[in-house]
Amino acid sequence: MPGALDLGLLDLVNRNRATPLTKDDFLANCRARAGLEDIYEQSYLCNPLPPGASIVEWPVIQKCALDYEISRVHLEQHEVTDQFGDFCPSHDSSREDKIQDFLQDRFSSVFVKRSTYRLGFDVAASGTGDLAAIYIDELKDSDLWLRALFTCRTDDWHFLETVLFTFLRLRNVHAAGDATGIGRQICWKAAQRFPGAFTSVNFRSAKHDLGFALMNQLANAEKRFPKTARDVPADFFALRKQFRGGRWVFSEGRNPLNPSSHCDIAWAGALASHAHFTHVAPHVRAVVG
Repeated sequence: MPGALDLGLLDLVNRNRATPLTKDDFLANCRARAGLEDIYEQSYLCNPLPPGASIVEWPVIQKCALDYEISRVHLEQHEVTDQFGDFCPSHDSSREDKIQDFLQDRFSSVFVKRSTYRLGFDVAASGTGDLAAIYIDELKDSDLWLRALFTCRTDDWHFLETVLFTFLRLRNVHAAGDATGIGRQICWKAAQRFPGAFTSVNFRSAKHDLGFALMNQLANAEKRFPKTARDVPADFFALRKQFRGGRWVFSEGRNPLNPSSHCDIAWAGALASHAHFTHVAPHVRAVVG
């Protein structure tokens, strides 16, 4: 880009837009649009990152972005308490009704539309740490299109469980969740209550397969998301890969567009893809009890 500006691009831009931009101004705007320094280096300076730095290069991820809107909600710990109150065993049913009504209102597009969905649940239970993320794709032909994204930061297990179970009542959904560590109990209950629809995943042992499948989907533009949700592709881009011992090893980098996410959104998306690839049975309604 600096070379193109020196060759007359800046004069052309200023003439067509009637602007007095300097070279530094123009490059500063490019850096702001990029959001990430790595993206700026790739997109505007033609300086690709070293092999293995990111799961796929930024221009490849950009090909997955399209013009459409999704339903999206993020809640912090205090917002959960303000909206739904503290958990109390004697009032858990009424609290669950409030949470369900809230989700069905804010995500009416997926609850009303008859379609095929794939859900990924990346678990985190902390009011100040990583995100808990529920990533819902719609299957269209062979591609997965992000349709709904729910994130929160809370240690309210009753709330997290109720949110997940509400989305698992979608008409045609197959889901996968991170059953490692703190997510084990919620995922175990989900698998018991929604047999055939929810799969518990040992994230540590499956991380290679999850990352490899996601990498291929992004490379083939089979994982779609809206242009307006800029932190979503930034989360995918923050995933790092290295080839060691004959296999890819994946790790998490920084997402400056959403500092709360340590690739939690990206891994939830990978779990949604995993649910798609491992789907063998039609959705089974929740078991009563």
